[in-house]
Amino acid sequence: MKHFAVGIVIGLVVSTSVLASPTGTSVGFNFAAGEPNGGFEGEVDGAAGAVGTVNWNNLESATDIYEDVVMDVSGSTQSTGIEIDWNSNNTWASDGRGEANNTAQEGNDRALMLGYLDTTATSITEVNISNLPAAISGGFDVFLYTHGGINGRGGTYTLTADGPSVSQENINRAAFDGNFIEGEDGNYLFFEGLSGDTLSIEAQATTEQLFRAPLNAIEICATGACLPLPTPVAGRGVIGDQGLLASLENPVFGPGGDPKAGLAQEWYNQGNPGNKDAIDAIFDSSELLVPTFQAGHGATWWTGSAGEFGELLKYPDEVQPPFNGNNNNNYVVRATGEILIPESGTYRFTDGTDDFTYLAIDIDKSGVAGDSNDEVLIEDNSWTTPLRDGNNGGGGLGEADFDVAAGGEWLAIEFNMGEGGGGDSGVLYWDYDPNAAAGQRLAGAEGFPEFSEDPLFVEDAENMYIPDTHLRSEIRPLVSADLVGEVTSPPRGFEFEINGDTDAADKFVVENRDADVYTTILDVEGVPFLMNAAGDLQPGDSFVIVDADQILGMPVVTSLDPDQVWTFNPATGEIIFGAGVEGDYNNNGALDIGDLDLQAQAIKDQNLSFDENNDGVVDTADRRFWVNELKNTWMGDADLNGEFNSSDFVTVFTAGKYESGDAASWSEGDWDGDMDFDSTDFVSAFSDGGYEMGQREGVPTLDPVAVPEPSSIALLLIGAMCLLRLRRR
Repeated sequence: MKHFAVGIVIGLVVSTSVLASPTGTSVGFNFAAGEPNGGFEGEVDGAAGAVGTVNWNNLESATDIYEDVVMDVSGSTQSTGIEIDWNSNNTWASDGRGEANNTAQEGNDRALMLGYLDTTATSITEVNISNLPAAISGGFDVFLYTHGGINGRGGTYTLTADGPSVSQENINRAAFDGNFIEGEDGNYLFFEGLSGDTLSIEAQATTEQLFRAPLNAIEICATGACLPLPTPVAGRGVIGDQGLLASLENPVFGPGGDPKAGLAQEWYNQGNPGNKDAIDAIFDSSELLVPTFQAGHGATWWTGSAGEFGELLKYPDEVQPPFNGNNNNNYVVRATGEILIPESGTYRFTDGTDDFTYLAIDIDKSGVAGDSNDEVLIEDNSWTTPLRDGNNGGGGLGEADFDVAAGGEWLAIEFNMGEGGGGDSGVLYWDYDPNAAAGQRLAGAEGFPEFSEDPLFVEDAENMYIPDTHLRSEIRPLVSADLVGEVTSPPRGFEFEINGDTDAADKFVVENRDADVYTTILDVEGVPFLMNAAGDLQPGDSFVIVDADQILGMPVVTSLDPDQVWTFNPATGEIIFGAGVEGDYNNNGALDIGDLDLQAQAIKDQNLSFDENNDGVVDTADRRFWVNELKNTWMGDADLNGEFNSSDFVTVFTAGKYESGDAASWSEGDWDGDMDFDSTDFVSAFSDGGYEMGQREGVPTLDPVAVPEPSSIALLLIGAMCLLRLRRR
């Protein structure tokens, strides 16, 4: 029989009634329900939001009065005398309006965070709610949903009821992926302890540079009636995958080749954070959208949402087709290499970049661009267009004096751009005309802007962007790296929906674009996982809910149905119904050395609950089954790190149990399960064929392996002892 652990399902099992909907009275207002562009994709027709109000009032226009307000009483609709009026600059959408900042799967949560009341840099959105009923007016809490189409923008939200006004600020940091995150850097704000029969709300940009102050929805709950629900992995009522952001760690690069024309470009699918420190954090810790490249068509720069000109394409071929819709949104780029400064003198530079621009050149010839402030020629978070005919040119003008040898010198250059929504482009210009006569090239570019608001004519721009003839770089290939996924646990954790009829389940995924290069890792230690299962389930049914190469830690697993028992297996990412992790004899949720030592005792005692291959006996064959099939490693892997190599010899001989007569554990050399360490353990290990074969997964089927003769084993032991001695010196 199989031996399962059933002891690791821990934590509070919450009753269905608490989680299905608010337990008391709430009123929900969903703004801009007609977005995007009259498509009415923003209408909510069921449970949505951080607390799951079921019955929402869908409001469409930018300015209006509405009197047919309903409220939600434990999931049922009830008419009220509440009146709401609101006034805003316009409505907009977080997706489908040229901005792609809502990646949640189709469903009510996505709809709730789609449309919003919008502001300009200076306008104020005003909402007035009156005639709140006694069930609410005696005391209430407010949830404000504040997600817009552009990251790095945000507003200040002020609420007034009885008593003093209260304010909170919010800045959008990431696309809405179905997770509701409270706080200044989240997508909703929580105000508690208000009272009165009226409520006024004002939303305005915190600063003109950070406009806007989006307002998706308002949820008013009687005090204590609304507790945040677990966040659905793929959206409430939807089964699907949630791709997790991953940070790049432990990169290993190969040697570079000869320099080639053009700058080395690194593209990342994350929105513009608005400043150099934050954009560097993305570069240092994020996965590339595509491998680093030099633009094959012959021009480093791109026009994005604007028209192409000269050799400039909409996007380099290497990032085609566009990855965020027809026009890319929410991405950052770093381009590095060297620029040829042909002659000494004063050079002027400007950009046609939307939004953030950073340009540094190695003036002091240290080999690093931007290692002093005077080498930073442009650092500007004001957008413009490739022809600088939008937003008064964006303000990106810089100049520097260069002293170079005759014939010119190659100096290090770094260009960064960040795009946060709307239009996009990435172009650098200089006031140098390489085609002009000698002595007239420097400061000879026709039409170079004298002031930031001066636009460019296309015929001038074609001859003014820095050409690849004056840019070069070498690319060092990435050989290996870890992609470490991030799970930010909401207050009540995550809800996984499971359907036993279709064998479908929600899943966290750390995407691996190249399994030959990357290892994906996800730490789930202590994260609350709530199982919400339906359909036909049988004991032993399993569903993959975490997809990563390595899973660290154990989540806290609970069930919406208190009669259901679920267990998580960190070795496979599976959740198992009605049973534990196969082979986890010590019930700690992991397959480890302790399990193998218990198995050795079971072999001695003939405890048939450890009979993994169901042949009626507990022996070395069950040990091999545990090692190969359950742990997916090799006999001889003393430290259970997935490989059998010389380091395992060091481990076992360090313990000093070889032919000592003392009892030995797996990590001390007992590989065949007879509870001592002698030459028969080497026979068991080498007959498995894994020595120096690396990870077992993906290894091709091996030919029959010759078991070493005793004399050969003796030689191996001598070699292992010598290796141990060398390691100790």
